Amino acid sequence: MFSAEFNSIDQAIAFEKQVKGWSRKKKEAIINDNWDLLPELSRSKSFAK
Repeated sequence: MFSAEFNSIDQAIAFEKQVKGWSRKKKEAIINDNWDLLPELSRSKSFAK
């Protein structure tokens, strides 16, 4: 489970839409408070080696 506070409902909705498009691993990273992993998990598979 994850929760965050936003200054407006528009910010909250925008963040929710963004997260819905993320991979399961990225979602698990924010649930586990591992925000620093997001850039690595965002890289294209063609760049991973």
